[in-house]
Amino acid sequence: MTTLGIGLIGCGDIAPTHARAIQAAGGVRLAACMDVIEASARSLGEEYGIPHTTSADDLLGREDVGLVVIATPAHTHADLTERAAAAGKAVLCEKPLAATLSDADRMIAATRRAGVPLSTCFPLRYLPGARWISELLSTGALGRVIAARVSALSEKKASYWTGGFSGRTQTEWRRSRQSSGGGVIITNLIHNLDLVRAITGLEVRRASAEAGTFCTQVEVEDLGVAVLRYDNDAIGLVEGCSCFFGGGAEWDLVLLGTRGQARLRFWGGDSQVFLTEPAAGLPAREWVKRHAEANVHVALYEALADALRAGQPPPVTGEDGRRALEVVLAIYRAAQSGQPVALPLEP
Repeated sequence: MTTLGIGLIGCGDIAPTHARAIQAAGGVRLAACMDVIEASARSLGEEYGIPHTTSADDLLGREDVGLVVIATPAHTHADLTERAAAAGKAVLCEKPLAATLSDADRMIAATRRAGVPLSTCFPLRYLPGARWISELLSTGALGRVIAARVSALSEKKASYWTGGFSGRTQTEWRRSRQSSGGGVIITNLIHNLDLVRAITGLEVRRASAEAGTFCTQVEVEDLGVAVLRYDNDAIGLVEGCSCFFGGGAEWDLVLLGTRGQARLRFWGGDSQVFLTEPAAGLPAREWVKRHAEANVHVALYEALADALRAGQPPPVTGEDGRRALEVVLAIYRAAQSGQPVALPLEP
């Protein structure tokens, strides 16, 4: 099996998560890293014993790099993806795929022209609980989905907005709507929204929303709620807050079907299912609980590497990233206008 060399662009808050996963995954290796802030690139390079640089062109010119991971602010994704595609590199881009639909379309077009794969980093698709719930839906055990509730409630301290959770790199991009694309909805809830789509296959057709900035000295929202209508008439309830003092204990994802309910926590490995009728080997009228932890980033890298070696499309595509971004932007437009917004959106 050929080992896939990976170049990491962006050595900030999320970079160690990627580096650890690449180190643990089979069939891949971290070949080099790059950041415009030399100290960030150097610290990651020295920790993992790899070359580091402040030049994207240097990294993209390396023959031992076949896949480029873009882990930089959203407004830089389109330019970096175009440059990576021109260099013949496959691309895995952190969420959100971009800050605007026009940038997302540029990325998809550039990789298509170059004949290289584009993948979006949605690792929560690899949660064991998500796979379990997907299987139950596919067998009809839960019936038809009629509601999806997603939640991201946390407290991001003041230091987060300039240094992330780790404080590795001091920057201002998280505070800026232009650089980040937004706050808790595009940064956190985009994971939940993608996972609902991945599990159910449903597409959002309409969004109504309210959002605002109440407790944080930033341009982006720290509180947002939305109601979605899916293409099977199911209703989605969306709640996000980054100033939820003390944190929240809600389930990150809840699916209600005509024959039961399934719920999932992203961190900790907990999932539960309640069925109104026995099905798929499960009893009726009692909660069935499962606990299964997994390194979802490792699973993502192994699945992506397998697909690239086989000449297959990535398991999570650039188009998947665009779809999730489109729902987020519809929520923002609805909150700004005070009116429901229909999808698909005009770029």
